[in-house]
Amino acid sequence: MFKKILVAADGSDHANQAVEVAASLSEKFGSKLTVLHIMPHAGSHQIPDELKVFAKVEHLSVNEAEILRSVATAIVERAKDKATSCGAKDVQTAIEIGDAATNIIAYCDNHGIDTVVMGRRGLSDLKGLFLGSVSHKVAQKTECACLTIGRK
Repeated sequence: MFKKILVAADGSDHANQAVEVAASLSEKFGSKLTVLHIMPHAGSHQIPDELKVFAKVEHLSVNEAEILRSVATAIVERAKDKATSCGAKDVQTAIEIGDAATNIIAYCDNHGIDTVVMGRRGLSDLKGLFLGSVSHKVAQKTECACLTIGRK
């Protein structure tokens, strides 16, 4: 246990706490740590109406998919920086697209993850109240150990 740790990152307070805990475990046990962010959808290759004027003035061709990918990259890179500053030595990042719980479970299964660390609540608190939280679904359906983190 604690050889390959996955931490789910969405930028929420709980996820940020989970990154700190996962990094601490990684440092203590010399584990590989993967920071995973799940994008709900890939986005369109159209330029959003809100950005058309800006894109034209600045001579840019930015689309929704590029914006969403850029945000996802920023989330995992910030989490990676936080993890390394908390002592984790071997940190990699990954971004998947689709349902968060399904993708976290699949990532764990496909990459030999033995421990997943995640925030108890993420960015979709209202949805979680009605459909069940991502952390609850992952804990119920994955074979690896699950550690859920609340706010300090």
